[in-house]
Amino acid sequence: MLEEPVMEQAEKVEQLIYGVVSERTPRGYILRLSSDPQVTAKGTVFEEAVYYFYRVLADFLKKQQEAGHDIRCYTFQEFDFHSLNATRFLTLVSATPDLDPHHMNMTMTFPQSRLVDLPKEFAQLKGLLS
Repeated sequence: MLEEPVMEQAEKVEQLIYGVVSERTPRGYILRLSSDPQVTAKGTVFEEAVYYFYRVLADFLKKQQEAGHDIRCYTFQEFDFHSLNATRFLTLVSATPDLDPHHMNMTMTFPQSRLVDLPKEFAQLKGLLS
């Protein structure tokens, strides 16, 4: 009887989640860490701003670690959703504990919508990113 190969379980990697307020401006985009709005990155297109933000966030968090601070204190825990509008939206950045910017990922978040409101939501998203 042949034995079936044992499937190795994927190694679970802890993800740290950071809230980011992304804002479209007349000159491009500004991204700010929600727990410390002084941590920012800018770009003329959204992808550029995200690219720079990953590096700024990694540098900031590594300096906090070196200073003996717990970087989990900066993770996404509280947020004032009333601060969002047609040009400001919430994104979440996941980071691995090594804070490698190449392993960071950004996810956009939007409030739950009714099916009938989706075309309006898509139009808003298109306006934010185009």
